[in-house]
Amino acid sequence: MTAKMAFLFPGQGQLPSVVPRMTPHLENLYKYTEEAGLALRDWIRSSQTERLSETDAAQPAVFLDSLARVERLESMELVPDVVAGHSLGEYAALVAAGVLTADAALPLVVRRGQLMARIQGGMTALLKLDLPTVSKLCADVGRGAVVANYNGENQFVVSAPLDALEDIEHAAASRGGRAIRLAVSGPFHSPAMEPAERALADVIASTPFAAPRCAFVSSVTGGVEEDPLCIKALLMKQITASVRWTDVLRTLSALGVQEAFEVGCGNVLTQLGRRAEAGIRFRAFEEVVHV
Repeated sequence: MTAKMAFLFPGQGQLPSVVPRMTPHLENLYKYTEEAGLALRDWIRSSQTERLSETDAAQPAVFLDSLARVERLESMELVPDVVAGHSLGEYAALVAAGVLTADAALPLVVRRGQLMARIQGGMTALLKLDLPTVSKLCADVGRGAVVANYNGENQFVVSAPLDALEDIEHAAASRGGRAIRLAVSGPFHSPAMEPAERALADVIASTPFAAPRCAFVSSVTGGVEEDPLCIKALLMKQITASVRWTDVLRTLSALGVQEAFEVGCGNVLTQLGRRAEAGIRFRAFEEVVHV
């Protein structure tokens, strides 16, 4: 395939429902999670979705699922020219780009999930409203409400304490918007997550980062980042920083990407990309492996 290809990695959304075929390396990675008290394989096999959806389990489960899918694509001789990840997905993107090894990234993901699970709050997707309206809703409600994800022209996610989210949802509906409460346990990508970010930063600081072997697009800046020290610094503030996915999509288009594959469960990023009309062919993983 001569077209410039991107791998896009989703965040904490749809959970894996099938345990991937185990390579020796994946086996060791799953064993690490089991030693950390996370019986991910057993929970996936027995469809314990309630336990898997909890933040401490969901994050390593989604991360490992993405790594297994990368292996499948590589077995088909599909190698990315560009990678990007949405929130948690950035860790799998950094592994795919060679910035982090899987062995180094997994402890970060496990710790990230543990820390983020401790902070209470929630997130709501707001549709059919523009950014000025969404920003004003957050400002009017206050109580720490912020725009957490910039996913599309009229699709944003806000983070806030639960009582504030209820007020935002009612206000959005009164303005013709649609609100969808997300299945997450905390106000991710908001200042409320600062204690988790601060604790994780110490672990990230001691982790080796290498230069990316392909273009890495940061969800924090929305642009291409090449310096390992800069990438490390961005990852250290990623938990409180907004996810600038609309900027990521613009950068993919500017880089000349023609094919973008969603390397994870579901098709959330695929649908966001198609709605953006960026001149890129977006495909979910199942659409790629069955071609």
